[in-house]
Amino acid sequence: MIKSLVSLILPVLLLGACGTITPRGLLTALRLDPLHTDPAHLSAAIGLPDTMRLGDGDAVLAMGYTVDGETDPHILERFSLMLVTGDEVADPPVPTPGEAIFVTALALPAAARLRRTQAAILALRESGIEGTGTLAIRVTGGCSSAGPPVTLPVRTFLRTAPDGEFVQLTRRRDVLALLDEAARAALLAGIDDCPDP
Repeated sequence: MIKSLVSLILPVLLLGACGTITPRGLLTALRLDPLHTDPAHLSAAIGLPDTMRLGDGDAVLAMGYTVDGETDPHILERFSLMLVTGDEVADPPVPTPGEAIFVTALALPAAARLRRTQAAILALRESGIEGTGTLAIRVTGGCSSAGPPVTLPVRTFLRTAPDGEFVQLTRRRDVLALLDEAARAALLAGIDDCPDP
């Protein structure tokens, strides 16, 4: 059985850290088999302040495999995520006051490429090469309508089947408060001013 880590993360920050992941989120992560889950069925939702906006490609999904005893991943691939909006989203998470929920999924070409990555990792496993698989979603861009954010509370959700529900993985937490100075500056540098509507 692959040792899997499922995390929804911002750059340099693992939101699945102690005290952040919900009990249901932990169960979802433990039950997810990232090598056999159909990429077309994966959806992630990210709750951000309603002054923030994400666009296509502002979040990426990363899948990797690190061989036991090695530091760097043997396989690491990243896939841009596309926003899913309106009637395309069945039963999305309900935002709280002051929050916007962004639902993302893989475009068809990215889903096909992810299947090839799954197959490559499975081939390693079947050849007896033990390791740890990772599946992560990172926010890499976006814009703010209120200038550079002073705080950035985030919560995350995951759905692994078209008829499934979005399970909250992580509780709301100010990610800027958890970053060191360099990582905080890098994240803020990636947040543009939103254009006027």
